[in-house]
Amino acid sequence: MASRGRALAPILLLLAAWVGCSSDSNHRAMPGSAGSGGTAAGGGTGGSAGAGTGGGTGGAAGTGPGGGGASGSGGSMIGGRGGGPEGWTCAPAAFGDGFCDCGCGTRDVDCLLQDTGIGYCDVCNAPGSCSPAACPGRIDPADVTTCRAPAGWTCTPETYGDGKQCDCGCGVRDIDCWNNDVASCDDCLAQGSCANGLCPSSIAPGDNAHCAIPPLWSCAANTYGDGVCNCGCGAVDVDCPDAKAASCQVCDQTSCSPFTCAVDATDNAHCPAPPYTWQCSPRLYRDGSRCDCGCGAIDPDCKSLGVDACDRCDDPGSCSAQACPSFIDASFNGRCDTPTPPAGWTCGAIVYGDGTCDCGCGIPDIDCRTSDFAACVRCLNCGGHGTCEGTVLPSDPTQCAPPPNGWTCSAAAFRNLTCDCGCGIPDPACQGIELLYVCGNFPVEGCSGGKKYHIDPSHNALCTVTIPGAWTCDRGFYDDGICDCGCGAVDLDCRTNAVAACEQCNDPGSCSTTACPGTISASDTAHCSN
Repeated sequence: MASRGRALAPILLLLAAWVGCSSDSNHRAMPGSAGSGGTAAGGGTGGSAGAGTGGGTGGAAGTGPGGGGASGSGGSMIGGRGGGPEGWTCAPAAFGDGFCDCGCGTRDVDCLLQDTGIGYCDVCNAPGSCSPAACPGRIDPADVTTCRAPAGWTCTPETYGDGKQCDCGCGVRDIDCWNNDVASCDDCLAQGSCANGLCPSSIAPGDNAHCAIPPLWSCAANTYGDGVCNCGCGAVDVDCPDAKAASCQVCDQTSCSPFTCAVDATDNAHCPAPPYTWQCSPRLYRDGSRCDCGCGAIDPDCKSLGVDACDRCDDPGSCSAQACPSFIDASFNGRCDTPTPPAGWTCGAIVYGDGTCDCGCGIPDIDCRTSDFAACVRCLNCGGHGTCEGTVLPSDPTQCAPPPNGWTCSAAAFRNLTCDCGCGIPDPACQGIELLYVCGNFPVEGCSGGKKYHIDPSHNALCTVTIPGAWTCDRGFYDDGICDCGCGAVDLDCRTNAVAACEQCNDPGSCSTTACPGTISASDTAHCSN
């Protein structure tokens, strides 16, 4: 019997190996079965462990009158329970435990090689997994060993599908949210959320991935849904329990009633009177008939803040003098954009389209309601401290009028803001003061030739020394301390009229082209002998 038992043992081993090898390699591996113990009078050797990726238990010791043989050896564990491979982040016992664990840094042997989709994952939130939520959790469908937040997610990646709470306003719906409605939101203040306060804040009612500020909200965007009831903002704040004025907590500087909260008693979004920034007629504000734009504040009659809502853009007081859309701000119709001046504009760029009709600037200002002189409000380029009367041409208000009769300096000197002296008549920039001390410039083309000491101290438009009309050399050379000769008139610097007094004989404009004595007349320093 003992020999028969020994003979049977190899056969049993072969059968066990055949069963293990015949298993379908396309199915998940299962732990091997234990081998049977040998039976013999003397006790056979225990059977080998069953084969399998999980490893089987060794066969029981043989039994028989002989006391039985030793236990069979345990089967090998392919990846066994002793620990996962390098990069495995989940518990060692989870690797090769018969369940496909995902998000663990490397592929679990329980996940077959052809299992490429997240649908094959059995466990997605094992301890150490990058996904804290049950499958599909945050597992990357393209690589089930890792996690990701979807494209468009604006909050921190760790908050997506964390299994803890529904995070809203993050650009993409969180899989922790049971639907798209704002009512499912748990947290609206995650870093990266578009919301400004605790839920519901400014989260869109039917799209909790995004925020939706009412189109008529005219206060700062970050004040809507910030946890404080803001009033006078064109729409009722979601933070207000109702639309009554008594519910208001803040009316900031962008409100229609800054700091005072003088809003409508039953409609805290609006004010019964125009805000202080309103520049048009008070009758036009919230008159119920039309949307008036460019008036410094949003008219409650406008259906939106955009320029498309405007019915009238050129009311008196509006920043626009032209019909809609003119240059009304496209997204905030209470104000205007500053347009770029066209070619030919000679005044400062900042005054073009600033709401004031400027004339004398080379081309018409877009702020002028008509082309008539009567429309002119400011004429900075043409002198007179910006006044238009007498400074621009009535027949063409885009051009400056010539200086008045008697002005002997340049037109530019008459129009600038400097008190120019020695120009024949008082400069308006001298503001009626004729004393020397107010003079800021002494134009060389005036009677002074550019010299302060020629100006009459009591009548700064006149000179005590006048350059002769016949003088042909540089006007600045007359009475400058050097005797210039051949200049058509005798220079005050020449002590005598003899050529011997000459110091400079070939100035530009002199009749002599060579150095002294040149061709200067021997007894007439103003002229040449030939």
